[in-house]
Amino acid sequence: MQRDRRAWWMRHWLLRTTCVQTLEVFERRQPILFVKHDSDDDIWQLIGTSDADSSTAKIGHSHHAIDEDPSLTDILDLPPGGSATRIGAGDPWSVRF
Repeated sequence: MQRDRRAWWMRHWLLRTTCVQTLEVFERRQPILFVKHDSDDDIWQLIGTSDADSSTAKIGHSHHAIDEDPSLTDILDLPPGGSATRIGAGDPWSVRF
């Protein structure tokens, strides 16, 4: 998987990795700027510039988000408890474990 970045995408596609997205990210009105891989339930959070609001959050599969934003392949190896941020769309990810 380390030799081919697409392998990470395929892993998430095959496993149907669950992610929670803010409504704005889900509707593609905001870029993903914060990603967190929860350690307690193994769910991924995808958040844009708006605050996360559980009442409007959308649940989906991460491979759809990866299709929309291929830069997510750079951080798909985040371990549970890890997170990544960036300033704007197209900027490099800063990873924290």
